[in-house]
Amino acid sequence: PGHPWARRRTPLDPAELAGTPLVLREPGSGTRQVLDAGLAAYGGLAEPLLELTSTTALKAAAVNGAGPCVLSELAVGEELAARRLIRVEVAGVALRRDLRAVWPVGTLPAGPARDLLSLTRGTALG
Repeated sequence: PGHPWARRRTPLDPAELAGTPLVLREPGSGTRQVLDAGLAAYGGLAEPLLELTSTTALKAAAVNGAGPCVLSELAVGEELAARRLIRVEVAGVALRRDLRAVWPVGTLPAGPARDLLSLTRGTALG
């Protein structure tokens, strides 16, 4: 919340995000791959401020003021709700990640797995 971006009234420009040293996941992580691809057209990522190997470590670094980071909203829901972290809009760049679910042929997910897939697909499995 103490970072200047937290007080922005307009979305962040992708080139500014790309040019800013960030607290990042390690190269090869899914989060980093999405960020690399999304910002490639804006000159790619600046040299990282820190590279860490877990989402928990990134959240802790950002909460403690090490610098801005880019994480899934699902990963930071609790921190956003408690205002320990602030969501900053980025204009004109899609930072989306496709996830896939797999299960054995001839079976359907049951219990919590079924519930989760129903939520993510917007429809019930049947």
